[in-house]
Amino acid sequence: MNLKTIGKTVANVSMLGVALVFLYPLFWMFLGSFKDNREIFDTSLFWPIQWTGEYYGILIEGEFFNFGRSLFNSIFIALAQGVGGTLLASMAGFVLGVYRFRSRNLWIGIGVLVVLVPVQMMALPLFIWVNEVGLFDNPVGVILPGLVSGLGLLFFTRVFRQVPRELLDVARIEGASECRIFLTVLPLLKPFLIAFGFAHFVLAWHAHVIPLLILHSDSARTLPLSLAALFGSSLNSPQAVLMAGSTLGMMPLIIVFTVAYPKLKSALQEFVAS
Repeated sequence: MNLKTIGKTVANVSMLGVALVFLYPLFWMFLGSFKDNREIFDTSLFWPIQWTGEYYGILIEGEFFNFGRSLFNSIFIALAQGVGGTLLASMAGFVLGVYRFRSRNLWIGIGVLVVLVPVQMMALPLFIWVNEVGLFDNPVGVILPGLVSGLGLLFFTRVFRQVPRELLDVARIEGASECRIFLTVLPLLKPFLIAFGFAHFVLAWHAHVIPLLILHSDSARTLPLSLAALFGSSLNSPQAVLMAGSTLGMMPLIIVFTVAYPKLKSALQEFVAS
């Protein structure tokens, strides 16, 4: 066995060990959805004593909160932010990546500041603004602030810089408008659009601070907020319901990741190569 083979074996074993460390909490959560409170808090019990779907039934029936409504709210907000945020960021990136104008560096600097400033510092001004425009306790009040992404602006500025200038010049010679040029170039960047859209979807799905401030009623809450409220309400409630909700809440993320993975891999390779 040569050194190259030994190195590859060690790397594979190490990666397997790291994967097990990261997957263990998720596996424990899944098993916890079949346990009662006594089994969950007994660390010596790893496997459920009795496998039953009772707690999934309690969750879906809405005994503690409206699971279906909360799941719909999360999917709606995350999809709207993922699609809308990607479109808005790509438009801004096209302007900053293709054109040269006096205030260009200023806008890029603002994008950097948006990335660096914690969301907690912007929570109060956003709350006041959302309340003023009448979107308090409305999912749209969460969606609108989430459409703006400083990271997306910087990402797509870098992406559009890689677009050959000759392609844009040919389109202009043919008489295409700048909007038409943008729409023509956009399909060429499909891997990057999907990659950023997926990342924005995941961030919107797990967002907690802004939804917590804006969404007050139970019918408007997202799934993470409803599960957090259930966890904080009382330890007398079946914790398996919380585990079941967390397990089912991962399904949309897994589905989106499965669909987007080929493009994610392609976009990462192209971005690193550039």
